[in-house]
Amino acid sequence: MKFAAEKNGLAFNFSPNELKNYTQGRWFRNCQVLGCPEIRNSSTLVFDAAFDYYTAFGDFNSTQNSTCIKSVGLFSVIETKMNYTDAIYFCQNLGADLANVLSEFRTNTLSALIKPLKNWYKAAYVGLEDMDVEGAFRTPMGTLMECSGFRAWAVGHPRPGRKKEDCVILDADKTWRAINCRIKRPFICEFYPTPPALPVVEFATKDCDKIKNKKKKRQCLNNNELVQLYMNSSRMDQCALVNDFD
Repeated sequence: MKFAAEKNGLAFNFSPNELKNYTQGRWFRNCQVLGCPEIRNSSTLVFDAAFDYYTAFGDFNSTQNSTCIKSVGLFSVIETKMNYTDAIYFCQNLGADLANVLSEFRTNTLSALIKPLKNWYKAAYVGLEDMDVEGAFRTPMGTLMECSGFRAWAVGHPRPGRKKEDCVILDADKTWRAINCRIKRPFICEFYPTPPALPVVEFATKDCDKIKNKKKKRQCLNNNELVQLYMNSSRMDQCALVNDFD
């Protein structure tokens, strides 16, 4: 995990010692760092019995329509126009937030994602605003723009005396502009790293006797049986059993 992080990997394949039977005794590199994770669904992964797959973005349901920027993150351009606050809520409901643009690479790459927009002026909200303190622009994670040496302001922006222009849009020309947060614009969400949606351990601690609904109780009992079967199975069989949990 540390090696993958040092290489800016968003996912990696790893072959532990207990899988050596599947490598046919040959020597090989057992850690493969990936610049982009799987973003559709697990069915598109290529099966290899010698490797386990790990990703920083385990919730395929949230990221299935996203775009990967290699070694940076997962992003989604939302064409529906919203004001800044509603855009934040929309992104957060996806397990994301408005995109960070505090680097030249991020600004340039994300601006390319905006170009397909149908608007005559192609621009979208990103995660940069100074609503709390005038002039102190910050990202959704609280990073101050002052802590970054990069700027991409359009000529004259942020405009002096326009105190209501607290929110930032990125346009297809790779520039930032401060506008009124009530204006509705498309926006770019950046996904947070997330674990798998249904880890097996969730089912191991449920007390089925306390469930009154017969259908849910039966489902709970079935899951408990699967947990016991899972714990006593080989690694190969465990991978197959994961899909049976409900």
